[in-house]
Amino acid sequence: MKVAAVGRLGASNSGHYGVVNTEELDKEAKFDADVIVLACKAWEVERCLRMCAPWCGEKTVVLPLQNGVDGMNTARSIVTSWGKGHPLVGWCNIVAAIQEPGLIKHWAANPPAVYFGEFEGQATARTKQLETIFAACKGVAVHLEPDALCACWEKFSFICSTTAVQATAGPTATQNLIPQVPELEQMWRSAMQEIMAVARAHGINYKEEWIEKRIPVLAEAVGATTSCSRDLWAGRHSELEDLLGSAHRMGLAKGVPTPVISTCYRTLTVRDRVARREVTMPIYPMMEGQKILGTICNHRGQQLPADRTLVQKKAEEFLRPEWFVCPMSSAIASGGQSEIPEGVHMMWEAEMGVVISHRCEKLSVEEAMNYVGGYCVVLDLTGGNLGFETMKYGMSWTRNKCQSSFKPVGRFIPAGELPDPEKVRIGCRVNGKTVASDEISRMKFSIAEQVADASELTPLQRGDILLTGAGSLGPLAMGDLVEGYIEGLDAKYTVSTKLVPKPKKRKADAAKL
Repeated sequence: MKVAAVGRLGASNSGHYGVVNTEELDKEAKFDADVIVLACKAWEVERCLRMCAPWCGEKTVVLPLQNGVDGMNTARSIVTSWGKGHPLVGWCNIVAAIQEPGLIKHWAANPPAVYFGEFEGQATARTKQLETIFAACKGVAVHLEPDALCACWEKFSFICSTTAVQATAGPTATQNLIPQVPELEQMWRSAMQEIMAVARAHGINYKEEWIEKRIPVLAEAVGATTSCSRDLWAGRHSELEDLLGSAHRMGLAKGVPTPVISTCYRTLTVRDRVARREVTMPIYPMMEGQKILGTICNHRGQQLPADRTLVQKKAEEFLRPEWFVCPMSSAIASGGQSEIPEGVHMMWEAEMGVVISHRCEKLSVEEAMNYVGGYCVVLDLTGGNLGFETMKYGMSWTRNKCQSSFKPVGRFIPAGELPDPEKVRIGCRVNGKTVASDEISRMKFSIAEQVADASELTPLQRGDILLTGAGSLGPLAMGDLVEGYIEGLDAKYTVSTKLVPKPKKRKADAAKL
């Protein structure tokens, strides 16, 4: 939940100035605020502002600071309908993130800046007073704009066009790269010109030279990306509808063509709708996921081998799941070949993989299953004589678990096909012979407990896989065909791999190393 600031100008000792959590507004004392600052995302403006309604008096100034023009128009419409309050045009240049509860980290914008002004006419005395209060704040610049509406549209055109290029091209297309790559710059200029035409159709005096003034801004923004782009890449709710979607719709309404903006908008809309859970799509872990987290000793009755660990522990002794982390680049698709280094004795484990549907972190056990999109069967191949010498001293499981091709991954199983995943059995075959039939119900930690704990350890992304642990393991030999499956489920979800020798380095490659 975002926050809104409500306060009395120059009255910090009155107890009526500060930031209040919108989840607890019903517990706050009611008064006619001098200012309501909307510091939420654009799509939250209406909800957040209506929650602040009890604090809006006849002379209350309402200052929205969202990207785009939809947020300020929404705020203006709502405040006007109340018959009280005074809405302003507003926006900001702030790059920030929550570093930890109570601590906001700022970077890039130096100093962060707030811009505002009237929709029309000269600044009122109250608006000028607000400028004075902001100017007294350390670490932030303030700009009272004489033509705020026009300046806000200029910011809108820049952030929207830059997002169109960056979000579509990918994380490597930082702002400073756009003027360095002719194709990207032309795409950006075309998008700017489209929004310029839309602005003029709305009576905005958009000046041609504004485009050229933005080129140095791009060049100097080394490594910078827009918040909307970052949200789209990370699978979070984004301002796509409030930026590109808004420009697209306004162009349609005014009969102004916006081919670049509209194409980018349509290209990116699936990402945004998946993040908002408006559509459900199959998940492709090896393309969308970043990592595999595997639990260690998660079946009751298991224990770590005494000769391979610093301290021998039984599953029942673990107070929370113990994880190893493997990059998704070490996984291979079912039917591929697992390349085994010379002299390594391999062992099989067949496990259920839990596939994450949406980006998440710090989940409770009660929330966890809402972020499970489905499952897959994974062969957790282990180098039986590889890396255990370091494990005896409390070191990692990386070398024997996370080598290339040691994690064959089966086809994605939608959650609906396994309504009760903790009652299935996982089977394993080696060269056609059944060697295991393990009950998932023997897990020490439930799927929900594992998802919650993993999300506390590290943020989880759509497509990440959590391995729930194997109930048994056994030896493999070179040339063996290994299969893992869920008993009773369609054979198309079976995962398989064949063990082959890892190719030796060529002399030329070895010489380079």
